[in-house]
Amino acid sequence: MQNRRLAAIMFSDIVGYNSLLNKNESKAFDALNKSRRIHRKLIKKYNGRWLKEMEGGFLASFSSNMDAVMCAISIHRAAEELDILVRIGIHQGDVIFERNDALGDGVNIASRIRGKTEKNEIVISDTVFKDIKNKEGLDIEFLGEQVLKGVSNPTGIYKVVLKDESLLDFSIDTGELVQPFGYKRTTIIFGILIIAALAYTVYFFLPKFSQSTSDFGNSVLILPFNNYLGTDTLDYFVAGMHDALIGDIGKISALHVKSKTTSNAYRNMDKSIPEIADELGVNTFVEAAVLCMGDSVCLRVRLFDEHENEIWIQDFKAEKSQILNMYATVTKGISGQIGALLTPEEEQQLAKSRIVDLEVYDTYLKSHEYWDDFSLESLNKGKEYLNRAIERDPDWAPLYAGLAKVWMGINQMGFESPEIAIPKIYENINKALELDPDHADAHFLNAMMTYLVEWDWKKGEKEFLKAIAINPNDAYSRIYYAQLLYILHRSDEAEIQARLAYELDPLNPIILVTYAFALQCAGDYDNALIHAEKAFSIDPGGFLANNGVQGAAFYCKQYDRLIEADILALKIFFGDQIDEETYKEIGQIYEERGYFAAYERILTFYEELYINGFLNPGVMAILYITGNQQEKAMDCLEKGYELHDPQMPYIASGGYPFDSLFNNPRFIAILDKMNLPHPIH
Repeated sequence: MQNRRLAAIMFSDIVGYNSLLNKNESKAFDALNKSRRIHRKLIKKYNGRWLKEMEGGFLASFSSNMDAVMCAISIHRAAEELDILVRIGIHQGDVIFERNDALGDGVNIASRIRGKTEKNEIVISDTVFKDIKNKEGLDIEFLGEQVLKGVSNPTGIYKVVLKDESLLDFSIDTGELVQPFGYKRTTIIFGILIIAALAYTVYFFLPKFSQSTSDFGNSVLILPFNNYLGTDTLDYFVAGMHDALIGDIGKISALHVKSKTTSNAYRNMDKSIPEIADELGVNTFVEAAVLCMGDSVCLRVRLFDEHENEIWIQDFKAEKSQILNMYATVTKGISGQIGALLTPEEEQQLAKSRIVDLEVYDTYLKSHEYWDDFSLESLNKGKEYLNRAIERDPDWAPLYAGLAKVWMGINQMGFESPEIAIPKIYENINKALELDPDHADAHFLNAMMTYLVEWDWKKGEKEFLKAIAINPNDAYSRIYYAQLLYILHRSDEAEIQARLAYELDPLNPIILVTYAFALQCAGDYDNALIHAEKAFSIDPGGFLANNGVQGAAFYCKQYDRLIEADILALKIFFGDQIDEETYKEIGQIYEERGYFAAYERILTFYEELYINGFLNPGVMAILYITGNQQEKAMDCLEKGYELHDPQMPYIASGGYPFDSLFNNPRFIAILDKMNLPHPIH
């Protein structure tokens, strides 16, 4: 819902952030994290509203010009104490608020003002100056009238400098805002440690995820494309176009773009637009129809709101080799129609010319049909298509990212040894990044390999942040980054990422199950079970969804539901190898002697799988803990460490039942060897 009012808008960003990112990623991310903490605390302190984060920068609104300026001065000084240079622009104007975003000329002018300085400065417009010009303790210098892009009349711009230090009532210590001046440093640090410990304890033992909306603004659903070509043999191509446009529009940080899986869930649903809008919290819809496919591709795009009021309709036509450029044109058109402000980096990305061989693109889209079916036949078919495309065009990055995904599936399903599969994964990821350093999927895959295979937590985080910076609407990057943050005991940050991932793709069983895991990490077990059951309702009988139900039901002590899930898991693993009489026997043991007695019988089957090499040690450790066999679990964990089992990082997350091992010296020794934080208990 739109809400129009007068507001002071503050745009800020780190001076030279992109240049620093290219030269020293570690230093850039450290500066960004510190700047983020400063902004969040001070925006709240000065009664502001945090709106969103963009690459290296932040957007906030204030009802008072004075609050906005004092917040900017405080941020400026706090950042300087941490050797971070920040430029800030402030303008007051008529602003439209939609969800957690602000739109309109008031926002655009604030952004343009910020862009008028490349220095560590605060600049304000004449409308703000009129309100604060008599404030004592400030030195205000007129910089002249400037012509701003998209603004008809020149705008007066002023630089603001603090003269009176007594206006500030805080200090900085190790990147955090702390107590007012007057307390001894040792007291401050001791206080921080106590508060941190209490906050961490409260978070893990009495946690609930906040139900606030995300930091995204316009929420967009790109409906499945309509195929008006007169043949369904090209459905794969039309589906690929839909996927590609979601990927392109998803790179716009001012938009909240629902993911492909959630979009496709409405393909054959008999639901009205207002009903879908209410379910997803969406206020903007994109409907597209493919009208021709030959030497050229014809696409009609229609934009409308949640009440089905048409905003825009446009026809696009491009040579087939120009199809990637057509997506960029459509993205710019949609963004412009709904007033989504593009960052300079986003404008630069969309301006790139991307030409693709039509046969290569066709082959690439055909390979998509085989990526998600983890049978050996399908994975090999996907690999065959991608290799064929590479022979024709060896310089297109998505082909190598696709091959990396296929090889990950081959490795995950055990169709090839890790010694052969893992080098292939890295080879293709590295090639994709060599050809396109801004390929979000390649950075995501690199992040997954880095933290699950290499156990390099810092590098893994860098890669996740790169993927999210390039495509902030990628639910997978956010949900798995949340898992890494839980592993590192950075729970508040993990909660934000997990919630955003769920909002982006709420009808994707994989996201739902992974979100349920995140809720388990936070101790919100009832909510975890609700989301796991939702995944199961979408994918009944699916292994992953059922596995999510098992974990959540165990924590909720809902043993009736747990035994059902356990028996289904056995059926998925063993099929006809276990007869119905055995399942009845397990059920009877449960009825007569309880869950753990029944689970002893269930464990015998898993032990058979483990002995024969069909279960990883980390998974078997969880099964043993569930059955109260902690020493056997420890044997498995030590074996998992030796084998570098990708399951092992999760022992530190709190999302699995490892609490019974927290006092075990063998368990602590593994955490130390993996450079993982010790649990708080």
